Amino acid sequence: MLNRVCSLLLLGLAALCLVEVPLRYGFGGGIGFYDELAGFGLVWLTFLGAVLARRDGAHIGIRNLVRSLRPGLRKSVRLVEHSLMVVLHLVILWFGGVLALRFATERAITMPLPMGLFYLVLPLSAALTLSIEIRSLLSVWRGSEPA
Repeated sequence: MLNRVCSLLLLGLAALCLVEVPLRYGFGGGIGFYDELAGFGLVWLTFLGAVLARRDGAHIGIRNLVRSLRPGLRKSVRLVEHSLMVVLHLVILWFGGVLALRFATERAITMPLPMGLFYLVLPLSAALTLSIEIRSLLSVWRGSEPA
């Protein structure tokens, strides 16, 4: 599901750019809300894409170093890693929610949409990543995490 959302966001951003560039440089005008919408779309795509990357183990890491550790030490390192990620995403979830609520009544400059809608990606991505991290933490704890 999240793959499709990210694909649609990327497709929408590409379509928006393909329309905006000829309008701006070919006809001397453009879509009034282009810059704001493209920026917000890119932020949403970045945060949701980061969730997919974490789920798939595609983030930058030092996997070879961790794999070379003794099994007991490797498990400890992985437990610390996932525990720190849980704490980080709890903080992002909390403060992202505060930020989204704080700007729920503010309007975007060029669009009739609440700014809280755009900040909502912070708690949403944090909650999704938190679920991934808790599942991974439990998997490492039980010793059932894939090598």
